[in-house]
Amino acid sequence: MARIFKPRGIKHKSSSGDVRYGALTILMILTLSRVGVAFQFQSVTPTIGYLRETLSFSSTGYGLLLGIYMAPGALMAVVSPILAGRLGNVTTLVAALVLMGIGQASLLLAPSMEFAYLARLIAGTGGCLVYVLTIDLAAQLCDAGQMPGRMGMIAASWPFGNALSLVALGLLASFNLPGVAALIPAVLALAAALLVGWTRAVSAEVQQHSEPLFNRQNGQTPIAALPSIGTSLTEWKQALTESFAPGIAFALYNVSFILFTSFTPELLGSQGYSALAASNIASLPMWLFVFSVPIGGFLAGRWPKNGKWLVALGCLGGAACIVCSQLFEDKAVWYVLAGILGGLPTGPMLVRAGKTIHSLFYSTLFFIFFVTLLISPPIAGAVIEATGEIRSLIVVCVALLVVAFLCFIRSLNQGDTSHVQSTYA
Repeated sequence: MARIFKPRGIKHKSSSGDVRYGALTILMILTLSRVGVAFQFQSVTPTIGYLRETLSFSSTGYGLLLGIYMAPGALMAVVSPILAGRLGNVTTLVAALVLMGIGQASLLLAPSMEFAYLARLIAGTGGCLVYVLTIDLAAQLCDAGQMPGRMGMIAASWPFGNALSLVALGLLASFNLPGVAALIPAVLALAAALLVGWTRAVSAEVQQHSEPLFNRQNGQTPIAALPSIGTSLTEWKQALTESFAPGIAFALYNVSFILFTSFTPELLGSQGYSALAASNIASLPMWLFVFSVPIGGFLAGRWPKNGKWLVALGCLGGAACIVCSQLFEDKAVWYVLAGILGGLPTGPMLVRAGKTIHSLFYSTLFFIFFVTLLISPPIAGAVIEATGEIRSLIVVCVALLVVAFLCFIRSLNQGDTSHVQSTYA
């Protein structure tokens, strides 16, 4: 099968003389787009003072303003392959990025909290669409051997974008430039839209081929396939069946660390830590994920058969660190170790250790992820209230990580989806 992109080239000319951009260049643009989503999601926190100058809201309102951004996620996971199939990858991605920019600008102009919620919902619709599409498109661009490393790189854009937003926008707010800080997420989204539209490499290359556009692992196995324009209920059922075990594994693994870091301020506050110290410790895993996620992907790419050991080290080792963070005094040390180990499973989980995957695999996987993300925090809160002990959260997080590892092992025992080849050949 011919390669559709030169793996290391920045750009080259096709037989028609048109300029085509290399896979790494497109991957960098997709990564920037995904950074923009994380950046915008977290932007409410450092600009909260500026927003409160025109909007009046409580802590509950702030939580809703932050969380409503991801509310359209499950729907966008289902819609994304349909839109991409009918409108094209580039058009859909550009439209989603523009929607992010419109939503952010609308938030700054919102006269009331109702309009602010609507603005965040609009921005979140675009953001969730970008979140799913970028992973799917990244999979289409990768060689089998390079896929875990590159998927790890693009997945690391989420913690990087969150951390960058807190630091950069917080710095601008401290320099009395909160309005500029609040506008930057819109500028970043629109800049990414211009870059994606400028290259047009993804859709241009995809439309010129009638067979699966992925290099084969060892010259034999296609790693993924393009979504078809029409998607039947049978195809969705097949994809959901295939992605259920890895989707649950990916969702529970991520949700466990999200719950752990989100409840850390309250958890450490109950042990006498100041709010600032607790927040600083809670941010440590996020910063380490920026490095450990791509490292896990790189290692999975070099030794694809050992992906299960990376997942075991990340899930079970991370669970041990979470427990130790409550048993020993040096909290920061265990949070750092949790960040180092906790990022390792992302790459192996996203590529299923080199197995062939259904064209709708990532759409159904992220559908499972977003649904799990919506229902897990209330469940964790209910457990804390029922037990009357904030430390019961530790039991929840550890249980989620153990189940995530078991689900991943279960997914490795599933057979490859041979129907992918016949469907798109």
